[in-house]
Amino acid sequence: MPELESTVPREPKTRTYATSTQTSVRPVPPIKMTRSYKKAATIGVVGGVIMVLGIITGSLWATTIFDLIFVKLFTLTETSLSYDFWVVTPIPMYFKFYMFNWSNPHESYEGAKPHFQEMGPYVFREIDYKVNITWNDNGTVTFLRKKVWFFEESLSNGSLTDEITNLNPIVATIASTMKHQPVFLRKLINNVMESLGEKLIFTQTVKTLLFDGYHDTLLEIARKMNATKIPYSKFAWFYARNDSDTYDGWFSMLTGATDLHKMGILQEWNYSNRTNNYEGSCGNIRGGLGDLWPPLEDNKTVSIFIPDICTTLDFAFENTMQYQGITGNRYVGTKDMLDNGESVPSRQCYCPNGNCGPSGALNISSCKFNAPAYVSMPHFYLADPSYAENITGMYPDKEKHELSIVLEPTTGIPLTVKAQLQLNILLQPVANMSMFKNVRETYVPMLWFAQEVDLTASYASQVKLLLILPSLGTVTFFGIAGIGILIVFIGLFVYIRQRWQGEDNQVLISKYDGDVRTRDEM
Repeated sequence: MPELESTVPREPKTRTYATSTQTSVRPVPPIKMTRSYKKAATIGVVGGVIMVLGIITGSLWATTIFDLIFVKLFTLTETSLSYDFWVVTPIPMYFKFYMFNWSNPHESYEGAKPHFQEMGPYVFREIDYKVNITWNDNGTVTFLRKKVWFFEESLSNGSLTDEITNLNPIVATIASTMKHQPVFLRKLINNVMESLGEKLIFTQTVKTLLFDGYHDTLLEIARKMNATKIPYSKFAWFYARNDSDTYDGWFSMLTGATDLHKMGILQEWNYSNRTNNYEGSCGNIRGGLGDLWPPLEDNKTVSIFIPDICTTLDFAFENTMQYQGITGNRYVGTKDMLDNGESVPSRQCYCPNGNCGPSGALNISSCKFNAPAYVSMPHFYLADPSYAENITGMYPDKEKHELSIVLEPTTGIPLTVKAQLQLNILLQPVANMSMFKNVRETYVPMLWFAQEVDLTASYASQVKLLLILPSLGTVTFFGIAGIGILIVFIGLFVYIRQRWQGEDNQVLISKYDGDVRTRDEM
């Protein structure tokens, strides 16, 4: 029998053939955000944030941000950078004394001009301390200043045992005090001087004249008779000063908390905004102490208050100069600094009742217990010629005897300081006093001193770094902004690359799926 075909339908076998004439297009599935795309987006966001922060900070750094940091660093507080420079002398400071030796006193009695020979310098290392510090709510600080001196023999030209012959300051002071007293009192004091064997010219060692002091019976008697205002039982030019925290008195000074450009400016000395040693504006307390300065970009003058003379000295801007690779403003003492009203009318208050000599030597007798004391520049530099004409041995020299201070204008940091003055005693005739009967009026140079400070190389390096911080910060933050831009481009590149790779994959899949056909479709 013939084999019956199965009634169960079977699936036809099919074959697939590729054809190039027909395509079947399937819809492309949507591109999903892969981890690579998320990474690219994250990179771009991070780069954008860095770029924006860099641009904003770089734009504000030099004009706003650094100014705030600068004010914080330099406003005088217990934690500020300026405090370390102020509270204790951080760099070597030297005090140099030059003594004048009267080499021809006997010939001077016979009419010859007094001749003075300069001896020294006798060099002392100086350390300044601020003690008993009180911070006040009104933006000031009150304190005492203590100075300590240590003799540096290796830097000196001479020994403290060198003997100096010069005018006897005790005799000269008491005679000057008696000049306008009643005749009987002058005669009484004259008899006391003669009985004690006092001399117009005397000899003492450098050590005695500077710090140690010497006992003088005439001084003791004069103090008991109220014939002198000298408060000490011994006499020396700097007696009771070394290591004393009260000698210079109390100071009240602005800290810069309310205005940085006024930092270091004195408000009071011994709890008063003026001194009674001088009349009118000459008695006003002004200027700083010379150890802390505010920014001084445009200052034409700077002022230093000096307790030793109870007044302020003004320095005039001269030029700019380089020191340790830093540009500083140089201020110097001019002939007007010690004018007594001849050239600067406002300074006539330093010379009440015309009780002054020629311009160039300032009368400080009211500050020095009524001693006939006058200060000038060393060797009467820039003073009236008559001072040096009446004596011999004076050789004024700009390079040696000019007062100068160089300040970095942005920070106010002193780069180099040479503050120097000469102390002179007026010798003048006094009626009814035998030692002063035939003397000629002469301004006798006793000594001159120089305070010298130079910024060290290590501190100069710190100042240089501080000065370039504004530009360095700007460049750095704009550089960071540049890095941010680069990161943004990296993120964008990663995104585009992933996009291209995704599109290529989709094209390949689409072509393959569209070119596959079954045999039944043929």
